[in-house]
Amino acid sequence: MKIRILIACSFILNVYGSENTINNQWCKKMNGISQFTTKDRTYVDCLTDEYAVETEYDYNWKEAVGQSLHYAETTDRKAAILLIQRSSSKKNYLSELNRVIQKFDLPIKVYVTGEQ
Repeated sequence: MKIRILIACSFILNVYGSENTINNQWCKKMNGISQFTTKDRTYVDCLTDEYAVETEYDYNWKEAVGQSLHYAETTDRKAAILLIQRSSSKKNYLSELNRVIQKFDLPIKVYVTGEQ
């Protein structure tokens, strides 16, 4: 049982670390601020002059929609998502995300990057 918990914790840390690393590198290229604290005490993954960006792996695109809109509202920026496409994905999550954005005319810019 202890080994399973340790393996699960290691997996979670590796996923978080990878997402965080990808976000930090991308945000730096965009001249943004990583982990910007909002007035609501939430953390924008990357805040640029124009966008409040939520960075998320492709399979979490649904959560990214709500978070990006919240961050945009609380920072008075436009909403954006940095979608990390995994090479192991069996679904086209980007297509699903874009379909929802178009259907409901959501003001969300989508950036796409791969795993590193």
